[in-house]
Amino acid sequence: MKASLGTHITWDVYNCNADTLSFISTVKKVLHAIVEELQLSKVNESFKQFEPIGVTGFILLEESHVSIHTWPEHEFAAVDIFSCKPFDAKKIQDLLMGSFGSDKVVIKQIERGEAIGITV
Repeated sequence: MKASLGTHITWDVYNCNADTLSFISTVKKVLHAIVEELQLSKVNESFKQFEPIGVTGFILLEESHVSIHTWPEHEFAAVDIFSCKPFDAKKIQDLLMGSFGSDKVVIKQIERGEAIGITV
């Protein structure tokens, strides 16, 4: 059985409540909830508030990273997690949908480092 060095998953979150995507305070809580839910280890973080609305945020992890980019004017958020620790993408989908009031999420998964030939 082949394995990878890490999993990189993206969530395109549609039909969000624009207010929840507009400002750092709400978006930051969601990213911290992801880190807590997956029991990951935060190293550092950075968030950028756009004017008048919209946020980019990044949490550096021992296991890799979690990031978000929001477009409240389009009721859309792009979220990704890259981690060397396995995690449940469905838990994150549910968390994102609940936090942002979304009814549509598209998930894409990439296994990183598969070509190295790791076996488990």
